[in-house]
Amino acid sequence: MKKYLYFFSLIFLTLIFFVTYEKKAEPIVTIGSDLQRPISCMKLNKLSEDKKLLRDLEKLYSFNDSCNFSLTLESKKDIVCNSTNNIMSKNMGDFPKSYIKLKLRKGLKLQYTYYRDLYSNVDEDDLKDGFERLKKDLLNPKEK
Repeated sequence: MKKYLYFFSLIFLTLIFFVTYEKKAEPIVTIGSDLQRPISCMKLNKLSEDKKLLRDLEKLYSFNDSCNFSLTLESKKDIVCNSTNNIMSKNMGDFPKSYIKLKLRKGLKLQYTYYRDLYSNVDEDDLKDGFERLKKDLLNPKEK
């Protein structure tokens, strides 16, 4: 009887691991070589299609409309790719369902990007993760 109990416990724990495991790709971050850090302010470009994520972003930081640095939020949900080149990735479940991108510009020059593929649709937690990374990189960089 103990043997069966251990066996079913192992199966149950394995099942819980796979149900609760959320795969996340590592973010891709690029920082312009001429960007002076830390930056003192950012304004928010409000042209994003996802108004809910924009409202969530406004809760995370006090944006200044007179600042020279403009932050743009891009995201896409429910990505579907019909290309036969990606058929193996899609069948194996390794094809991203959405992405999030934060871009910081000074004038027209791109100074910083944060990009991350996601295997579920973009939500507030993904936005917080990305913005925390941006703050760490640009607003509070560690002195070397």
